[in-house]
Amino acid sequence: MIHPDTELCWINAAIGHGVRVTRRIPKGTLTWVRCQLDRAFSRADVDALGAAYRPIIDRYAYVDHRGEQILCWDAGRHINHHCEANSRALGREAQIALRDIEVGEELTCDYGECNLDEALTCQCGAPGCRRTIGPRDLRTLAAQWDAEVQAAVDAAAADALAQPLLGFCSDPAAVAELLRGALPLPSIVCVAAPVP
Repeated sequence: MIHPDTELCWINAAIGHGVRVTRRIPKGTLTWVRCQLDRAFSRADVDALGAAYRPIIDRYAYVDHRGEQILCWDAGRHINHHCEANSRALGREAQIALRDIEVGEELTCDYGECNLDEALTCQCGAPGCRRTIGPRDLRTLAAQWDAEVQAAVDAAAADALAQPLLGFCSDPAAVAELLRGALPLPSIVCVAAPVP
């Protein structure tokens, strides 16, 4: 489920739609959580859907830590990649704002966290653009990404932020403990899919 202070918007013909912030989202706020309305598909499920559905799954789903394709039911499926993403995975079922995200700004994540099968050419235009997002990015950049998430959690704990998505988490109490700094943060590599 996407943060309520966002809206679907058109980015451009090359990228398509994205998600724009409609009210400032402070650093440390959950920006997306996997909720019970999101749909998980095994490889067999995707094959059973038929060829017409494959482009939809390929474009809008991500691969989770079990190797399942997850299709978000809401605008969360339109969050675009950025090499200097403003949100990142907090465990396996949430994204957290890495910095304050201002009104009108696009909400972004890093597709390097999405268990890619093959490299993608990046179109983000960031000064530090990697140019290619690849299957190895998650493990290669884990230490940097873990530090970013820790800084965001520290901000959440210090500011006692409102967390409108917390109730949609599969275990709200555990996520609340993470956000308070009462539990150690899992490394971002916890989102890695099993190697086939």
